[in-house]
Amino acid sequence: MKIAIAAWGTTGDVYPLLALAAQLLNREHQVRVCAPSIYKDKILEIGADFYEVGVVFDLDEFHQTMDTMITMRDPMAPLLVIAKEGILKRGEKWYNDCLAAMKGYDLVICHSIDIPAQEAAIRNDLPWITVTYCPGFIKTPDNAPYPFPNWSRTFNRIVWKLVRLRLKYSVDPLFNQFIVSVGGKPRAFMASDEMYSPYLNLIAASPTLCPITFKPNHIYTGVWHLGHPNYEPPSDLMDFLSDGPPPIVITFGSMGGSDGKETTDILIDAIKMTNQRAIIQAGWGLLGTQKTEPNIYCTDYIPHQWLFPQARCVVHHGGAGTTASVCRSKVPSVVVPHIADQFYWGKLLYNLGVASKSLPRRKLTSKQLAQRIDQVLETPTMSERAESLGTQMESEDGLTTAVELIESFPMAES
Repeated sequence: MKIAIAAWGTTGDVYPLLALAAQLLNREHQVRVCAPSIYKDKILEIGADFYEVGVVFDLDEFHQTMDTMITMRDPMAPLLVIAKEGILKRGEKWYNDCLAAMKGYDLVICHSIDIPAQEAAIRNDLPWITVTYCPGFIKTPDNAPYPFPNWSRTFNRIVWKLVRLRLKYSVDPLFNQFIVSVGGKPRAFMASDEMYSPYLNLIAASPTLCPITFKPNHIYTGVWHLGHPNYEPPSDLMDFLSDGPPPIVITFGSMGGSDGKETTDILIDAIKMTNQRAIIQAGWGLLGTQKTEPNIYCTDYIPHQWLFPQARCVVHHGGAGTTASVCRSKVPSVVVPHIADQFYWGKLLYNLGVASKSLPRRKLTSKQLAQRIDQVLETPTMSERAESLGTQMESEDGLTTAVELIESFPMAES
């Protein structure tokens, strides 16, 4: 098949799609990845056809948006910001670029929230499959939406109705206004139901972490990890690891904000309070310091599958991909959620007994972070449960499952 993949979002959204693209290429499908220029080198590295869509990424603008969202107490409020700033602000260009990129292809795969790419597929009369990373956002009576407790199916149905109504009158009008502007048909209860493909929505998450039952078009595959088989760690990193006990690893991934230096100071002070060694990854928040700090190693990106198994515990933002990588690495967590589904993952890991209680980014202090790190390190059962959980996840092969579902997709076969 000729498959077009629209890669919208931050690294945690895009890299799993690149992993899928690589697996499809291995099965001798033709794959075009539509993405902003910041992902060009990685896309060409896996051998896919790169088609630039959207506008050039502006890190300063991204930091300003993150500053706004981090301070929000209402867990649903960031969805409006993501819709306005992350999707619709430049949605017309993304739509037009995707419209051109998809011509002549057989099938489109895109993020469940990438409405412009979905509409481009519809306008090209192409079947489209969506991908989602957080099962907690999919409506089902077997699970309550975050932050509500999962008391009963009756309670869950009531809560989902309330959530659907709120989304219908806040987020849905924004998306439907855009859809109409490009000649599409408005969707009912879009943000809660109809942002997912009616044909097939692939849930690229671990059923071991969250065993929930959904409608037939929502199917678990397991997590999609982008491999780095040729990764060679730098010698100074290897020296650091061999020079003492396993460190704490700190990574906030693509989460940003204009206070990178202030955040770095908080992290370093917390590590000093715990008397631990640490590795801090810069990420999009530009964390880390040029100064030499005893027992602290600052670095750019290191593949999580390689790095996390070296850690005693991982302090992270609770992104879907990072959460899965930590769990597969069999180490416990301290989750510092910034926005959206990260609060869901933080609560889930806490309920599973493999993490401390989450520490929201807006409440982050050195003292609070140090207390949570100490709690994890002083609770052996967290490490034991993390070991058991990771062992259970080892049997999952998310990419193979996803490719088999795509290849057996009826509309793709036709």
